[in-house]
Amino acid sequence: MAWLQVLLAQCVVYLARAPKSIEVYSAYNNVKACLRSHQGPLPPVPLHLRNAPTRLMKDLGYGQGYKYTPVYSEPADQDYLPEELRGVDFFKQRRC
Repeated sequence: MAWLQVLLAQCVVYLARAPKSIEVYSAYNNVKACLRSHQGPLPPVPLHLRNAPTRLMKDLGYGQGYKYTPVYSEPADQDYLPEELRGVDFFKQRRC
């Protein structure tokens, strides 16, 4: 257990000393602004990303086609955003 604490401390020090950027902060704010300005119901989560704990949900297509990325040697070709947000680059665009 003590080694775990040392490893966590090393991670904290590494991250504290790492060069900082506001890139993630800006992208996160762009996502929040997009969601706030969205008219009507929010876009749905893609079906393949939805959990399917029941037979009904499985029959409705929840979780079908999901690619579990740790088993792929390359990034899995899979969409994570709803259809209407695909192609939006929150790191570059201020609004969606």
